[in-house]
Amino acid sequence: MKVFGSTLKRVIKRIVMGFNAKNVVVHNKVEEPQKAPLPILSLNKAEVETLLNLVRESHFRGEQVQKIFELVLKLQDYYVKLP
Repeated sequence: MKVFGSTLKRVIKRIVMGFNAKNVVVHNKVEEPQKAPLPILSLNKAEVETLLNLVRESHFRGEQVQKIFELVLKLQDYYVKLP
């Protein structure tokens, strides 16, 4: 029974490692996992205005300021291009 137990343990370990692996090997070929495509973001003018107003009414400090500044630039550019 000990031989069966160790064999079963190795089989289960290979299965679990297969689920955890970043690369999958099938028939001696390495397959990279495919990344899901990003969903297309579409906001209307009212939604962009709401986001910009929320940013305007908020307080930011330190390194957040640079990130928010860049985000607001993108939102403003998006807003200007909306019909």
